[in-house]
Amino acid sequence: MESIFGWLGQIFDAILSFIPRLVIVRATNNAVKWRHGKKAIPVKPGLVWYWPLVTELDHQVVARQTLNLPNQNLTTADDIPVALSGFVVYTIHDVVLAVGEKNYDVDDTLSDLAQAAIVEEVLSLTYEELREGAAGGRDSEVNESLTQNLAEQLLEFGVRVERAGLMNFTKARVYRIISGE
Repeated sequence: MESIFGWLGQIFDAILSFIPRLVIVRATNNAVKWRHGKKAIPVKPGLVWYWPLVTELDHQVVARQTLNLPNQNLTTADDIPVALSGFVVYTIHDVVLAVGEKNYDVDDTLSDLAQAAIVEEVLSLTYEELREGAAGGRDSEVNESLTQNLAEQLLEFGVRVERAGLMNFTKARVYRIISGE
């Protein structure tokens, strides 16, 4: 009995795809309208009509967001192990670039590029330079350098970086466990 209703539901969905639909795009979002799966058209907030038979809408938050990056264990230029994490504060300024033409998942791209920028920054500094550079908090040299580096890289993906920086920065200890095998 259940399979009959599933089958009828599929027929009902197919019939509904011929009827245009009205959706709301929130003020904090934009959307990309995909026509025939190819042409990406930006959609601003408000009421939007689309035809499900040939069009698909992909909503994307464009308002200010913060991405907290996972912990990284790195070694400074003078071979001192450190543990740290980072953050990126950003907005989407071009939704088609962010989820359409050049990119699939903006959060993954942002996370990958931010973690790589942190590695690059940490590996280029001694522990003292890193500690002093991160000590300034919001306006530290390290955070300003990370922000500028990421802003340049992410612009081509439709992302505007407001701020980036290090968090939870500490000297790490490395233990090596030797197995008898």
